[in-house]
Amino acid sequence: MSAPFRINRPSVKRVAAGKSEEVKDYLGRLVKLIPAEVISLYLVGKGVIGAGQATETPLSYWIVWTIFCFLAVVVARLFGTADPKENQPPQIPAVLIACVSYLVWVYSMGDVFALLKLYEPKLGSLLVLGWSFVVPYFYRGDRATGRSNP
Repeated sequence: MSAPFRINRPSVKRVAAGKSEEVKDYLGRLVKLIPAEVISLYLVGKGVIGAGQATETPLSYWIVWTIFCFLAVVVARLFGTADPKENQPPQIPAVLIACVSYLVWVYSMGDVFALLKLYEPKLGSLLVLGWSFVVPYFYRGDRATGRSNP
């Protein structure tokens, strides 16, 4: 499967099809803009590092793991939004949105941000809710020409 995370604008025919298609397109963008595969990886590493024992684990473990997973988002999304068969480059806006989505989710869990005294639990929860809900409304993918739409 080529470009599993690529987001394409719906055709004029699909837009004219009605609200059910709009909802389906919105949900598809939502799923593709949240890097669930790397958030899952982060959670497994969090368990290895020591869930519930963040204050007893060296800060360097959390920093390295958080950065490693951030880079995994970048790599996965660069490759996952590019379509070499169709000669389409990565969707840089989608990659950047996925990176911010990852950081928002990691912030909502505390971990490295709590150790750095930058964590506010309610803010983290609200960021996840707001970011996840709003972003698919604004980023709709490529135009028909195949160019990225920022």
